[in-house]
Amino acid sequence: MAQNPKLVPYNTKPPYAWRDPCPRMFTVNTTVAPWDKKEMRWALSYAMDREKLNQVVYEGTGAASGFIFPDYPAMKPYLDAIKDMIDPVMKFDPAKSKQLIEAQGYKLDAGSGKYVGPDGKNLSIDVVAPPFMQPVATFVVQNLNDVGIDAVLRIIEWGIFREQTGQGHFEGATDWDGCGSVVEPWFGMNRYNKSWVQPIGKSGTEYVDNTNNAGRWSNDEYSKIVDQMGLLPIGDPKVLPLMQQAVKIWTDELPDIPLLQTPSLLLFNTSHFTNWPTSDNNYIQPPAHWEHFLRQLVELKAAQ
Repeated sequence: MAQNPKLVPYNTKPPYAWRDPCPRMFTVNTTVAPWDKKEMRWALSYAMDREKLNQVVYEGTGAASGFIFPDYPAMKPYLDAIKDMIDPVMKFDPAKSKQLIEAQGYKLDAGSGKYVGPDGKNLSIDVVAPPFMQPVATFVVQNLNDVGIDAVLRIIEWGIFREQTGQGHFEGATDWDGCGSVVEPWFGMNRYNKSWVQPIGKSGTEYVDNTNNAGRWSNDEYSKIVDQMGLLPIGDPKVLPLMQQAVKIWTDELPDIPLLQTPSLLLFNTSHFTNWPTSDNNYIQPPAHWEHFLRQLVELKAAQ
């Protein structure tokens, strides 16, 4: 920008980035042992150094995430109401991760540095990611190996990734499949409703380019509460306490592992057109790869 004053960032203040509505997640297939146990999913979460991930992958422009909501102003009342429940999810504690793993009967092999189960096999997880998620996925896999989990990363083409995760043919995946809530909590939380669960091999329903409840977590009480939320209008005061009840179940079970609030560094070229959607001119979300880019096209003005 110093060399070209015609380039305008979305945000002129640090960290300059636009916040994507989809926090990055580490999704686990809850039908695959031992990740069907919540203790083992918590072990995965404790292994994640989210602050370092933010620094290494996003140069500090993101933030650690403890739930599926983006930290948008409209979501602040809901995030504040569940802060005590989601803060522990963001804790980086490799010792606690190892403690949980060992409590399930795994023993650390001094030679390999990997945990071995009673069956003599390494504690392992196969992690898949599309090409554009490779930086995040690489870091996730490194964190898992650091605590003794034999994690392997496979980068697969975007269409194949969607097919395999949608049909349940995966163990772990880096994605954003809790995405959806930007002004109210129900939409994103309903994506973990048991009603979306399909048998392995059958494709689920996609929202925001990811399958709803791809990890195939099924919890009767959570689903019942979320169904009640869905019957209420946006802004109804009954939504908040219901959301808190549901989040308490979600964070206890941890069916999905939140990683980061996702930053996106966007630049607009004002050489020929102005009135781009910036933080100071926030008439529409700024990505050019979404359908609503048409709104930007009709709002742009010729540069003088």
